[in-house]
Amino acid sequence: MSFLIYLFAAAWQDWRHQAVSGRVLLFFFAHFLASQLCQCLCAANLQQLPASLWYCGMIRDPAVWQLLGGALLGAVLMGLSRISEGAMGMGDGIFFLISGIYFGFWRNLLLLCAALLLCSCAGLCLIIRGRMTGKDCRRKKLPFLIFVLVPGVIITLA
Repeated sequence: MSFLIYLFAAAWQDWRHQAVSGRVLLFFFAHFLASQLCQCLCAANLQQLPASLWYCGMIRDPAVWQLLGGALLGAVLMGLSRISEGAMGMGDGIFFLISGIYFGFWRNLLLLCAALLLCSCAGLCLIIRGRMTGKDCRRKKLPFLIFVLVPGVIITLA
């Protein structure tokens, strides 16, 4: 549930403002990091009721390398944003850094690949529609976190 709130808040802000609030990112970063630390260091079982609904989809018994790997995926995207001089948003990289803390490496990679596939299909449809209507759509920007919604919900609830 907490990841779904994060997912919808970030996607909504990306769609409306082409940016995600730093406060939202900071809050969920602290929340997910504290939750993982409680699970690792304090041996808290976050899969028991009533916490299980709140932490649905969170990686169970995470190894440090899984969390670091998931966060590294976001860090790589942040580096690509810096290299591309903002062609890809820095907020997208920060989003995946935070989701990597929640999901771990493999599920975060699955989330990224599924979102990239959906975004690519939408971009292709936009290009085809632009060609058919005679409009130039090459400089059109798509809010990427909208395409994270469907795979994010599926991965969280699976």
